Amino acid sequence: MIPESEYIRIAKITGSHGLNGGVKIFITSAIIDRFKAGNIVYLKIGEIYKKYTISDFRQRPDRISLLWLSEVTNRTDADSLKGTEIFIDGSCAESFRENLEEDAFFYYDIIGCSVFYRNESFGKVVDVFDAGAGDILVIEDSKGKRYMVPFVESMVDTAKISERVIIVNPVEGLLDI
Repeated sequence: MIPESEYIRIAKITGSHGLNGGVKIFITSAIIDRFKAGNIVYLKIGEIYKKYTISDFRQRPDRISLLWLSEVTNRTDADSLKGTEIFIDGSCAESFRENLEEDAFFYYDIIGCSVFYRNESFGKVVDVFDAGAGDILVIEDSKGKRYMVPFVESMVDTAKISERVIIVNPVEGLLDI
């Protein structure tokens, strides 16, 4: 379970839309209900998480959608938010856990998991992101070097996620260690 004080990224603002403060977002959450009007989200501005209320949302067929926030009322303000990430707090994220199928998990459950490669400790998962053709695990080793591994069943074993352990079996040469 994630603490309420933690924040989970659900989207990133990619630009403005129209004159009345709408923004285009790239959605990183699989749960579209998180974008309903009236829901609270947090924008990370600098190192501060600022609270906003969703006033409207229009889903498109791809992962780019339109979002309106009550506190953003003009294009200038919307333009200034380009590149800003959108988050929810831990309690909101956890409220959707009951909807998961058995043996399923949220991507944020993976963040911080220990990674093993060839039966040895390799590092920790620091991020998961959508690369267009599929999701990518970002793994950081003990020296701070980051590696990207496609999050596919043939390369990533999540059977021990309840123990906070991920086993990676990437194709030869991918990790170059």
